[in-house]
Amino acid sequence: MARGTGKSGVEIAQEHVDTLIDYLERHKDEPLPRYGVDLNKSIIAKECGFDRQVFRSNPRCAEILRDADDRDRKVNLTRLEQAEAVREQKAKTDADQMALEEENLRLLAENASLRRELDRLKRLSAVIAETGRLP
Repeated sequence: MARGTGKSGVEIAQEHVDTLIDYLERHKDEPLPRYGVDLNKSIIAKECGFDRQVFRSNPRCAEILRDADDRDRKVNLTRLEQAEAVREQKAKTDADQMALEEENLRLLAENASLRRELDRLKRLSAVIAETGRLP
C-alpha cells in the first residue's frame, strides 16, 4: 500500500501510466514542452499531477514518454535542432567516457603505488622475521 492512499504501488503506477497517456492524447496536435531541445519532464509531470521522479521509477511511463519524444522530435523539431540534439548527446557521452578514462588511469596509478608499498612491507616483514629486529 502506498502511504495514505489506500492503493497498492501497482495501482498507483497504472494510474500514472493512464494519466500520462491521457495527457499525450490531449496534446497530440501541439509540440511537447521542451527546455532547449530536451523534453521538459517537470512541466509534463506537473500537468499530469505527479512527481517528475515517476519517469525514473515507473519504467512504463519512461517508455511511453520516450516514444512520444521520438515522435514529437520528428514532427516538430527542424533538422538542425535534431542534429544539435544528437551532437549534444554525443558530446555528453564523450565527456562521460573521458571522465571514466581519467578515473581509470588514476586508479591504475594508485593500484601500482599500493602494490609497490605492499612489496616493500613484505620485504620488511621478512627481514624482521629473520633477524628479529627492525633494520
